[in-house]
Amino acid sequence: MPTMAGAQTSGPASTETAATQPSASEEKAGDQAIIVTGTRIQGGFNAPTPVTVASVEDLKQAAPTNIADGLNQLPAFNSSTRTTSPGTAAATGNNGQNLLNLRGLGPNRTLILLNGNRMVATNFLGSVDVNILPQALIKRVDVVTGGASAAYGSDAVSGVVNFVLDENLNGLKGEIRGGLSTYGDMGSKAASLAYGKSFIDDRLHILASAEYFQQDGIRADQSTGRAWFDKAAGQYAVPGAATTVSVVPDIRSSAGAYGGLITAGALKGITFLPNGQLGTFNYGTLTSSTFQSGGDGPRLNIGFSPSQERYNMFLRAAFDVTDKIQIFAEGLHAYSHTNQGAFVNSETGSANQFTIFRDNAYLPGALATLMDANHLTAVTVGRYSPDFPLVEIESVGKIYRGAIGAKADLGHDWKFDTTFNYGRSVQNLFENNLTINRNLYAAADAVRDSSGNIVCRSTLSGLDVGCKPLNIFGVGSPGADAIRYVTGNSQKFLTMEQYVASANISGKLGERFSLGAGPISVATGVEYRKETAVQTTDALSPITTSTAGLRGAPSSQNNRPGGFNFFNPLPFTGSYTVKEGYLELGIPVLKDSPVGKSLSLSTAARYAYYSRTGGVTTWKLGAEYEPVDGIRLRAVRSRDIRGASILELFNPSTQSSNTQLYQGRNIQNLTISLGNPDLVPEKADTTTFGVVLRPAFIPGLQISVDRYVIKIKDAIGALTAQQTIDGCAAGSSFLCSQLTLTTAGTLITRTPSLNLAVQQVSGIDFEAAYNRRIGPGTLTLRALATNRTSAYIILNGSAPISSLGETTTPRWTGNLSVRYATDKWSLFVQEQYISPSLFDATKVEGVDTNLNHTPAILYTNATFTYNLGLGGAKQQLFLSVNNLFNQDPPIATRNPTTFSSPTTGAYDSIGRYFTAGVRFQF
Repeated sequence: MPTMAGAQTSGPASTETAATQPSASEEKAGDQAIIVTGTRIQGGFNAPTPVTVASVEDLKQAAPTNIADGLNQLPAFNSSTRTTSPGTAAATGNNGQNLLNLRGLGPNRTLILLNGNRMVATNFLGSVDVNILPQALIKRVDVVTGGASAAYGSDAVSGVVNFVLDENLNGLKGEIRGGLSTYGDMGSKAASLAYGKSFIDDRLHILASAEYFQQDGIRADQSTGRAWFDKAAGQYAVPGAATTVSVVPDIRSSAGAYGGLITAGALKGITFLPNGQLGTFNYGTLTSSTFQSGGDGPRLNIGFSPSQERYNMFLRAAFDVTDKIQIFAEGLHAYSHTNQGAFVNSETGSANQFTIFRDNAYLPGALATLMDANHLTAVTVGRYSPDFPLVEIESVGKIYRGAIGAKADLGHDWKFDTTFNYGRSVQNLFENNLTINRNLYAAADAVRDSSGNIVCRSTLSGLDVGCKPLNIFGVGSPGADAIRYVTGNSQKFLTMEQYVASANISGKLGERFSLGAGPISVATGVEYRKETAVQTTDALSPITTSTAGLRGAPSSQNNRPGGFNFFNPLPFTGSYTVKEGYLELGIPVLKDSPVGKSLSLSTAARYAYYSRTGGVTTWKLGAEYEPVDGIRLRAVRSRDIRGASILELFNPSTQSSNTQLYQGRNIQNLTISLGNPDLVPEKADTTTFGVVLRPAFIPGLQISVDRYVIKIKDAIGALTAQQTIDGCAAGSSFLCSQLTLTTAGTLITRTPSLNLAVQQVSGIDFEAAYNRRIGPGTLTLRALATNRTSAYIILNGSAPISSLGETTTPRWTGNLSVRYATDKWSLFVQEQYISPSLFDATKVEGVDTNLNHTPAILYTNATFTYNLGLGGAKQQLFLSVNNLFNQDPPIATRNPTTFSSPTTGAYDSIGRYFTAGVRFQF
């Protein structure tokens, strides 16, 4: 198989090839030379913006399962959302998606392009799942690791990732592979085909591809064989502990039990065994009102990973009308289905637990005797319900995208292109098998009517017609009819559409405009974009729950928004338009002068008019100076922007239920996420400067070091529930206004999208690459590292809140790879490093928490390939092992809830994973 240099930084230039020397097989593939671009300017101008280019070959060596998984191993993408990341994301629709996140600033601040053109969003965040792209046709991936809004458009705050198609593919190529973890789970299978062919004397070129991927998931009711997950640690306020919160092993609930637990009063600690028998609950150790370590309490894990199935198809036709004019049309369709058996239904705490009365028709006789003996008319019961269907987070996504355009060579180094894109994203998102608030408590209050039949008490007064009485006493006691009556599916059906029309012209000005070092390069263009969204929902989600006429329903359930215990999306419509125009100049100042080999300036400006907020200007000013051969200095200062996404603007309400730390105690919390139509575009000031070294005395070696600082003003974001609570405690009157403590003791926290005051990240990128012929093959060494020096947000009127050094933003991340390749075989070994980290940079170990750090971790990945070359065609066998030494991730000390994952996306959660397959090309 042909190979290509990759994952390296080169002095960015639109016609400059990668600095590393090609291998023997690369020399046979001249049409696949790496072209690096950090600018829209044509014709060889060197742009000062740092660019990393990664070939598909190298990305597949690092992660054969997916191009994005290979990118995620680069230090700059450390915080990306992986396809297999544990989580429950029906609200945003990103479950099972692969979302690239440059600098940890969020996927919605990383602009994703396909052949230089925008893609329609695949989720409410406004970001793009790169799984939908035609990976079989991608030749390379260009990553601009700096502000690029002036050149590429809004949203490029942290940078741009451009997936470049192999438009000159001629022939058929494909891949078949399968994978399995060392635990015998997470099995996957995939296949892809790509075809390219020229017709009509090479004037018409057709590209086509089709891909399929399927991976097993692990549900919440299955053991994973991973002790760190199955017996996860977590943090909570332990009564009597020396610290505010404590990290404890094997965290479990103390507020309920499988089949039911009496939670208060003289009979506290009685559990209900199958068939209604009574048992005694083991409260374990370190017990609070909500959590405990060990004992009989249910563990709080979510499903480990969703099951996934997806496919995509792509077709492109390009026709040379003349030798100067080309027209093209392309279409893409992608489908994905994910299903995560996420968690067990539970009714615990004062906001949700049952109140069971002495006259309940299903009351076990032994319990009736005890209640009479203790003069009790009712008991409170917290129940986890494994006999209900598991709550499932399910998403079905359909993407349709079409583009038409033209390219023209105008002569005298001037070129023109125009494109129209239409994208349609259909995202059907479900939380299945949730409990229906009123139905649940009506059904639990089961009594006998005058004929001795068991009925729902409220039906005796003409309410809740059709109610099916529910037996909650012991696992297996609820009847099928009752379960169907008290559960249902909360659903939203979201359709987003994107219309983009653009035109660009680029070339060189005449010599009379030159400063003597060469012609000035120029690029200019306009773009129009319209984004629309329409969301509909099921009938129950938008209602307000009423408990009028019910006995024993928690007071917090009355007038509660939504018919289900959470999620409850609301319908909405929204749209906005953006009109943009830009101008970019590349100005050579010096060439082969006494003061240096070259000096050039790069400048750009863009004006964007948002239909909702008005106009905003972005700009860029950069310089690149080469004093002598082999040393290149570069610096860029830019102003970048990002407008609010559909969700951030228009989301009327989405709910989640969790436990938070409030005034020193664990408290049940209902989080209501809200959009904000008054958001203004955020503005980012980005500074990068660095040096690229190519020492002549070490041929094949290239080293680059770049410092970056990104400071975002009016940063768009939503605080977490805990950040809102902590901000209120710190004195923010606005955040206090977002909290409501109900009479039932439940906290309601509203987390609207806001223009936060400031968000900043900074650091230093290091990159080195070295190639050398040794024997029959080529040895390639490559090292990348990022040292983060700041990461914080400033809320209005508050001190900086740092996240530097946390597990999501470690101070150091690095990647070292060694590859030896001959024409027959290759061996690739990669080491990934994540430095020691903090769980919460705002907390002090020994004061706020008993544990606030995790050790460094090192992952080893290896891939072996062997080229068969049978029958004159190319066939390559490959075997890859990721996380060779099966390193466990660290725990994550977030507040434990039914939704918590005990690790973060920055770490590998699957463990050792084997992938094997074959690639072929004819």
